[in-house]
Amino acid sequence: MKHRYILFLILCLAFTPGGYAASSVNSDLAQTLRARIVDAPDSVIAVLDKIEAQKNPTLPAYQINLLRGIAYNEKRMMSLVERYALRALDSDSIASHPKEHLNALTLLSVAQAFFGNCRGSIETSIKAIELARKQENKAAEYNILTTMAKTSFTMGERNQAYRYLDRIISDGSESADVRELANVSAAYGVKIVELYEDDRFEEGLSEGKKRLALIDKIDKAGGSPSGFTDRQRAYAYARIASCAERLGEKRVAREAYDAFMATDYARNPIGKAYIIDYLLDSGQWKKILEITAPIYPLFTETDTINGDYHSLLISDGRAQAGLGNYREAYGLIQRAAAIQDSLYIREKTTRAQELAAVFAINEKDMALVNEQAKSRRRHILLIASCGIAVLILIILILVSRAYRVSLRQHRLAAKRIDELIAQQPLDADATPDSRKDYSLFADMQSKIISESLFKSPDFNRDSIAEATGLSRAKVSQLIGQFSSLSPGEYINKLRVEYSVKLIKEHPEWTIDAIAESCGYVRRATYYSHFNKFFGLSPAQYRKEQSKTVNP
Repeated sequence: MKHRYILFLILCLAFTPGGYAASSVNSDLAQTLRARIVDAPDSVIAVLDKIEAQKNPTLPAYQINLLRGIAYNEKRMMSLVERYALRALDSDSIASHPKEHLNALTLLSVAQAFFGNCRGSIETSIKAIELARKQENKAAEYNILTTMAKTSFTMGERNQAYRYLDRIISDGSESADVRELANVSAAYGVKIVELYEDDRFEEGLSEGKKRLALIDKIDKAGGSPSGFTDRQRAYAYARIASCAERLGEKRVAREAYDAFMATDYARNPIGKAYIIDYLLDSGQWKKILEITAPIYPLFTETDTINGDYHSLLISDGRAQAGLGNYREAYGLIQRAAAIQDSLYIREKTTRAQELAAVFAINEKDMALVNEQAKSRRRHILLIASCGIAVLILIILILVSRAYRVSLRQHRLAAKRIDELIAQQPLDADATPDSRKDYSLFADMQSKIISESLFKSPDFNRDSIAEATGLSRAKVSQLIGQFSSLSPGEYINKLRVEYSVKLIKEHPEWTIDAIAESCGYVRRATYYSHFNKFFGLSPAQYRKEQSKTVNP
């Protein structure tokens, strides 16, 4: 039901002739997709993929890329936001569509700021503000000023950043336009976060209450997307709770916490995470771990090398330390450090690529100069040689550093393998049905391991069902419920865990022999699965294991 109207529009487009009618339907389709992005970004992206695959796409390329960028912004996948904003701006036809042009510039400035390209973000923002003023688009201007404020905070220009935000709040709070008020609310949100970071808790509390009044005004005006004001209130209550707790106003903090938990946004794992600062401030360590537990699978399905995952590990580390579980806390801090190292490697790789690009440009310039002035050939070649030597030296240094970091990561990963293998699915004791299911799962796993069924290369879900007498659907349900894996992934996990045992017990065996003993036909498949579960190759693990045995 949710996306039936979108699909209906696509079917209409397939049978609509050219001319005004087609243009009108195209416009309706773009507006409908835009309206659905907040609630269903993945569905919108899927529809855009279908449109682009058409022989004669029913939306222009710049609009497809722009809508994709907006959808990925909703998902906070900023590398894709930057990619599609640039693609939209590269289209010659976008210049004749000022609103879309402004949207693309705004998206690009946000993505550039996210990746630390402060100079690029400000330059893009200036262009966007000029375009917004020509269009008399206050909502867009406020949005861009907010991005400039965030960039200024990143650059350490905090007073300037607060001036940008105060300008938005003072200029837009009396507006009757919902879009403008929404951007004022966003400016309040940024300001309150930064006031909290600056230990200006009284101001943060005051601004939080003003934001709630503004959100009430947005509700009365109507027209905001579904769930928007609920989410805005959740953000406001979370920050009010943190500021009040730091001021010692525990009753106010608790009331704000209760109000936050009453929002719809607090019912999903990502939304609930916004209250963690308050829980840290108030020392509610167990509550933190309850909130963060459902978030980990959401990260492991994508890319864990990011700042949000690092923050999650740090929060859990602080919570474990608060509970006196110092070993667990140390492990979490180690994982966070590994994430930080990975982010450092990515940064260094990007710099090396930039050096390579500069080198290529220099080579071009030197070739041109050589053609124009042969008399200076020796001099130019000497300069080029020195430049190449310096660049190679720099690249070698960067590669050497990256290699050392990689070795350190391998050591950490090898140490964690036994801990990972020792982890077992948690017994679900909420209901009799869940306890019964866990018993079935435990019996199933015991049979598979005791009889070494997984060693067969052809062992699969059907084999499990046949061996245990369970249905295929029940096998999938049990494995998904208690291991958070698909049947295929679960079998592969058992195989690589068994291979760890063989590596320890039989150091004289070859990797191929170990892979074959675990049920793998191809060495490459074994390597891929081992690396997926443990973060390093079998050979690297054997090397680290031999160091442990023979230091």
